[in-house]
Amino acid sequence: MAETSDQVTQQNAAIKQQLATVIALAEQYEKASTQNSTKEVTSAHTALCAETHKLLRTVKGPLDSVWSHIENVATTAAVRAVLEMGVFEALPKDCTPMKASDLAEKLNVEKDLLVRFMRAASVLGPFQETGPEEFAHTPYSLVWLVPEVSAIFKCQVDDCMPAEIKFYEFFRLNGWTTPVSSTNNPYTFAHRTEGKSMWEYMAQFPERLKNFNYAMMAQNSAIIWTVSLFPFYEELSKYETTDETALVVDIGGGKGHVSRQIRKLCKNLKGRVILQDRPEALNDVIDGLENVELMEYSFFTPQPIKGAHIYYIRRCLHNWPDATCVQILKNIASAMRPGDKRSRIVIAEIILPDIGIDAEGSWMDLTMMIITGCQRTRSQWTRLLEEAGLQVGKFYTAPGTNYGAVEAWLP
Repeated sequence: MAETSDQVTQQNAAIKQQLATVIALAEQYEKASTQNSTKEVTSAHTALCAETHKLLRTVKGPLDSVWSHIENVATTAAVRAVLEMGVFEALPKDCTPMKASDLAEKLNVEKDLLVRFMRAASVLGPFQETGPEEFAHTPYSLVWLVPEVSAIFKCQVDDCMPAEIKFYEFFRLNGWTTPVSSTNNPYTFAHRTEGKSMWEYMAQFPERLKNFNYAMMAQNSAIIWTVSLFPFYEELSKYETTDETALVVDIGGGKGHVSRQIRKLCKNLKGRVILQDRPEALNDVIDGLENVELMEYSFFTPQPIKGAHIYYIRRCLHNWPDATCVQILKNIASAMRPGDKRSRIVIAEIILPDIGIDAEGSWMDLTMMIITGCQRTRSQWTRLLEEAGLQVGKFYTAPGTNYGAVEAWLP
């Protein structure tokens, strides 16, 4: 499609304008990073990435931007293939180039097939093409050798992407409404689970389940810092407590890494920190979980610990549709004292802005959609809590990130 001279002039002007925006943000990022201000660095980095993406889109123009989607799919497919081949482990870790013939022999694969995949995996990264049929590691490919990184990628490509690619077909057949069934949703449709939920289906494939669990553990560990977004010590220290006071009930706390962090934040306060989860989760509790009580509990039943200061639930509700979340919240609220702001629910989740969602927030939301969950905006969290009979207190967030916490009381 040929462009007119006016269109060319407009595009050139748009490129220069967007480039100026990127340069200004790069300077802000440089300043923040040298001052070592974590919140400012995160905010500046998020803005720089978003505007740089807009610059690339402006340079490409409308038509070439369509092809970008196809390029990204092909690159992802090629990277997944060479990950399965063993290329990441086989290439020299010091980034020394390696001939495709030697690499193919080492991996016992066809050279021509390997070359085609590696070319695709080098155009946009993560590898580099150093000569004719010759490739090498880069800092962007070496990071894949971290088991947690490759596990997250495998989980997304093997389990989530097939469902996301089939969104159009699932909704065309089932109606354009938010899925709420654990056995009829984009995941079960794409993977043909034959009446099984995602969890039941995945349990049949130990390696995939291992990847999924590894990916979730890695993500939880990577964002453990978000626990401190809510000021546990400042809020709990407002009240006089004893050794018997239930300070924090960590609901669905898994292996206990969050409970341990909360206990550390509240180390000078008297009171109990209680980790609740299913028996199979508590069996894998991490070592060194001192001064934390373990209790078997399902949040689909009424909360047994009455009058705790904080009922903390982290990265659980995004797995479920609204109706289920309301029931979970009502079960927790059943243990709270009406009108007593000393006792509150604190939900630590993604909190999307009502406008201007970033790329991370949007893909996380669509990933949760495949199993009937979602990432919620401020207004959606408010509506959900009010439907459960709770009064919203305050949202706690940090610049440049979607992670946050929202507190609520029983009026």
